Amino acid sequence: MNSRLAWIGAGVALGWLLVAGNAGAYPIVFNGTGGFGISAASADGAEADGVQIVEVAANEIVPAAAMNLTIPAPDVLSATLVGSPSVSNPNRVTSEWSVTNAGQGVLSDAWLVFFTSTDYADSSVGFEIDGDDGWIVLSVYVPSGSGGSYYFYPARSLGDLDPSANIDFLMRHLVGVPLVEAGDELLLPQYSVGALQGLPLPEPNALVLTGFGLAVAAILRRRSD
Repeated sequence: MNSRLAWIGAGVALGWLLVAGNAGAYPIVFNGTGGFGISAASADGAEADGVQIVEVAANEIVPAAAMNLTIPAPDVLSATLVGSPSVSNPNRVTSEWSVTNAGQGVLSDAWLVFFTSTDYADSSVGFEIDGDDGWIVLSVYVPSGSGGSYYFYPARSLGDLDPSANIDFLMRHLVGVPLVEAGDELLLPQYSVGALQGLPLPEPNALVLTGFGLAVAAILRRRSD
C-alpha cells in the first residue's frame, strides 16, 4: 500500500512540476501567411510553452465591432527601448487594455482575436502570450479554391461580459523596429481584431494532471500483475 501511495504521490508531484515548467510568457510576432496570425512553427512553440491550440471554424470569428466590443486607446504603463531594435532584441512596451461590451446582450465565454498589426511591419511586431493568463492560439482552416490554408491567431479570453461590463488586461508588446513618437508619447502598435463567443476557457493544468494520473494508474496495474 505504501509503495502504491508513493507512486501516486510521485506522479502527481511530477505532473505539477511539468505544468509549472511549461508556464510562462511566449513571444510571438505576426509572421503567419500574408502577415495574418502567427506561423505554424510559432504556434507549435507556444503550445510547447503551455499555450493551448484550439481549432475553430472560420465563420465563428466575427469583427469585434459586430459583437459590440469597444476598445479605447490603451494607456502606456512602461517602456524599455533599445538602440537598434530587432525581433530578437525588441522594444518592450506594456499597456493596459480595457474591452467593454457595448451591446445589450450578454456575451458568454467571449474571446478577443488578434489578426495582424495595422501600422508597424507585421513580422516585426507582436506581444507575449501566456496560457496561465487567459491566452490560447486559435487554429482556423480557411478554404480557397481546391485547397486551403491554416491560420493561427492568438486570442485572449474575455470571459462572460454583461452589457456595459468591461475587462482589463495587460498587453506586453514586442516591437522589433523603432517606435514612432508623437511629441512625448509613443505610438503603440494597433491590431486588426475579431471576436467569438461560446468557447469555454481551457484548463491545461487539469488536462496535464489527468494524463499523469492515468499514466501512474497504468504503472500500478503493471506492477500488480
